[in-house]
Amino acid sequence: MRKFVGVLAACLLSMSIFGVTSSFAEVEKPQDAKNTEEVKLTDAQKAELAKLHKSILEQKKQLIQKYVEFGVIPKEQADKMIQRFEEHYKMLEENGFIFKGRHGGSDRGPHEHHKSEE
Repeated sequence: MRKFVGVLAACLLSMSIFGVTSSFAEVEKPQDAKNTEEVKLTDAQKAELAKLHKSILEQKKQLIQKYVEFGVIPKEQADKMIQRFEEHYKMLEENGFIFKGRHGGSDRGPHEHHKSEE
């Protein structure tokens, strides 16, 4: 039973993390994307988005802490996950809460851990 609960918790964690990211899937840009104007948000819009993103960040932190409490993931892994969530929030904040680039955050390209060693 304990093993089943652990597997179920891991599945829920995966769905919650990857489900959120898949909702921000890349939208196909029109052919004349270079000619379109960049969206500018008002201060009120940025404040509203900041409030929502901050709430999501806090809920993700609470969720990860529960997985640590239940013994599903080690504290070290949880700390790394939380740090990544906080970095993502900071990046959004720096970009005025507008997603940029292929992965919704930057034009960095593939993540460092995905690059093959040549």
